Amino acid sequence: MNSVEARGVFVRLGQVQALDDVHIELEGGKATMLAGPNGAGKTTFMKVLLGLVRPDFGSFAADGEAIDIDNEWKQRIGYLPEAVAFSDNLTGRQVLTFFARARGVNRSRIGAVLDQVGLGRAQRRAVRGYSRGMRQRLGLGVAILTNPDLLILDEPTAGLDQEGLSVLWGVLDQWRAAGRMILISTHDLALTERRIDDICVLRAGRVLVQGTADDLRRAARLAHRVMFDVVDDDDPKVGLLCDAMTKWGKGRVERTPGRLIVEVTPDSILEVMKIQSGFPETVRGLRVEEPTLDLVYDKLLGAA
Repeated sequence: MNSVEARGVFVRLGQVQALDDVHIELEGGKATMLAGPNGAGKTTFMKVLLGLVRPDFGSFAADGEAIDIDNEWKQRIGYLPEAVAFSDNLTGRQVLTFFARARGVNRSRIGAVLDQVGLGRAQRRAVRGYSRGMRQRLGLGVAILTNPDLLILDEPTAGLDQEGLSVLWGVLDQWRAAGRMILISTHDLALTERRIDDICVLRAGRVLVQGTADDLRRAARLAHRVMFDVVDDDDPKVGLLCDAMTKWGKGRVERTPGRLIVEVTPDSILEVMKIQSGFPETVRGLRVEEPTLDLVYDKLLGAA
């Protein structure tokens, strides 16, 4: 399975239109992030994919062919909920053994999964002795037990320390390299940005925008910061460069010791670089700083 597409999905829960004409496409080898404020419809959309909520209208396709969200489909999904809960009396290995039996997974895979999520040495310990991050990794182990085509992760970074994050990133890299699909719902945009390919922002049940992080930055049209490292603050050419940037008038210009900072729109960066090229002995380096994904997200929601 190389792609899954949700087409025109509507879900009404009581008086709330939880999903309103939602179109989302997931592609093999890519991780897609669901972002949006509380109540945006992220959890409802995941529940629809999991077969826990039946849409009022809409359809789904896998590799272009219409599909039903039935038991056959559910066998192709792995799911990590936001809050994992296991019996405190079971060991980590017993938990995975239970789910392996329930899903028809060969017992030989249990040890490999425990090692993959970093719980090989703790597999004989009771879950009551696991930290929050260890329980989260055990939940991740359950999610990947069947090698699912689609991995759905709800706030997967919650409670994870650096070791746990490394485990999570390793799983995401493996799934993408294998051409499988990943859907992540998270509020931790900055931490997750470098690990995802597409972002789908939901608001009030509707898709506000979907695309790469660069696509979202272009849509938000927030200022980029171009920082020039200057050789000598007393050099009159530094003042001339500052004046040139100020007269150009595309954004705020700030002068600090050894540095000149200019705020510009994305489509003006090349023009800034042309201006600085006239001062080859004054500028010894430059760096472009993009607006953070958190700022982009806030701007898009505010504009909506």
